[in-house]
Amino acid sequence: MSPKQGVRTARCNDDDARLRLRHADSFLIVADLVLEQPDDPLLTLTGVAASLAVLAGIAASDAACCAKLGAHARGQDHDQAIVLLRTVVPGGEAMARDLERLLGLKDDAHYGMLVLPMRRARSAVGWARRLVAAARKAAATGG
Repeated sequence: MSPKQGVRTARCNDDDARLRLRHADSFLIVADLVLEQPDDPLLTLTGVAASLAVLAGIAASDAACCAKLGAHARGQDHDQAIVLLRTVVPGGEAMARDLERLLGLKDDAHYGMLVLPMRRARSAVGWARRLVAAARKAAATGG
């Protein structure tokens, strides 16, 4: 399937998909480590874990799109990444929902003035983990 019309993309291949999956895995490993740390009122570890989950989700989205479409979304408009990810077959709709959830937390996690509750951080890591698993499956079956 070719990339969605109107979405700004950059070409990529299976090697790029594998690299982005390694990035996603790395972000998840560190997010898990952060969540395992004891609560410290001087730190905002839940925001850090959620930020890492967002980065893992973006990397997984890139991986799935590279593997299945030969292109990934390019630019600052993350809504375009969601549109493009929806076109991945199979599983694009579910992956796009998880990416949309993660991107909905991005501003609070990255730039927010409030501490994210642990429940939200754990949800974000769960969404990212599910997205990474789906992207790995997409990469294994190729385009």
